[in-house]
Amino acid sequence: MLFGRKKPGFMKEEEVVGGVIREGMSGSIDKNGVITVNETEESQEAHTEGKQDLLDYLESQPDVEDPFAEIVAEQEKKEPEKPQELTRAQHFAEFIRLRSGAAQLTAYQTLKAEDEEIDQIIEELREDESCQDVKTIKGNRDVYFYSVNRMSDNYAMIAMYVEEKDLVETIAQMVRFNCKTYPAPTPLTYFENHPYFYTQAQIERAVSLLVEKETYRDVHPLTNSEGTKYLYSDLTMSEVYAKALIEPDEFTA
Repeated sequence: MLFGRKKPGFMKEEEVVGGVIREGMSGSIDKNGVITVNETEESQEAHTEGKQDLLDYLESQPDVEDPFAEIVAEQEKKEPEKPQELTRAQHFAEFIRLRSGAAQLTAYQTLKAEDEEIDQIIEELREDESCQDVKTIKGNRDVYFYSVNRMSDNYAMIAMYVEEKDLVETIAQMVRFNCKTYPAPTPLTYFENHPYFYTQAQIERAVSLLVEKETYRDVHPLTNSEGTKYLYSDLTMSEVYAKALIEPDEFTA
């Protein structure tokens, strides 16, 4: 910005671009080479007249309705939505979902001990459309709740046997299930893994009890040529077929 003497109304400081003074302006250079640009009365009047013409033009234009005025007004009227309070049944369903997500069933007897009104809550849950993912599985000792959105039916069955801590029943039922579903005999080492984690001694003891009980007469032990022990159920699989399945080289040539 350049500086110089000026009289009010007649002198205006201007930045001179390329050494050219605009039309309607006068200028002077002092001994130090500072350029002072003076604005004449005619230039001021033309500038003021231009502003007035623009204001007149704007005032002459017709009023136009704001197309977004109604939308803004409606948004201002709306109150922020309050979060809907959960019912007892919905709270219960959320609890079951959390436990199912952690691979845990929820036993009815445990719930009953903690809340005397659990039967009423369960009835409310069955009538609530938002809670239909909560299912039950019945064991020999209790009924267990789980969410099919967080746990498969198959895993719920396995978890139920583990929860009831009946190793003989667990082995028999899983052998039957594997023979029917896959089909395949079940190696005894299967029960050493997740989610069972039984020891070899526990498994062998359970198998010795299993083969002695009439309830499990369909379950039979087998050993392949490599010495690996299996169990199969003759409810859905013959002995010949089971032996063929457990031999590692039976179907390779």
